[in-house]
Amino acid sequence: MSAIDKLYPINNKTIKKTINIEDSLYNELMKFTLQNYDATFSEIINVCIEDYIERNTPSFYEKPKGETVTYRSIMIRKDNLSNLTQMYKKTGISVTRLLNGAVKEFLAKYNK
Repeated sequence: MSAIDKLYPINNKTIKKTINIEDSLYNELMKFTLQNYDATFSEIINVCIEDYIERNTPSFYEKPKGETVTYRSIMIRKDNLSNLTQMYKKTGISVTRLLNGAVKEFLAKYNK
């Protein structure tokens, strides 16, 4: 991948989206980010989604019993939201569950 490939096209802007994210996933992702990267929460979320979409193996992860969730506002890339919506239409898994699954799988893959 060349350096220019790391940039987003002008038509793939970020849009504000409020989503439920499991508190334990949020805390683990924030800890991972602060220890490893100079990135915002929204930037990391977009990376999680892009990795998830690239693998194209959506899975349903039920919210663990006793887990709390919090509405969080994130800046999500337009294409990422569109791809999650398409995945929702194909699988019936809500965008919220897909996003939480993307974070869960990202952490499982990279937090070693």
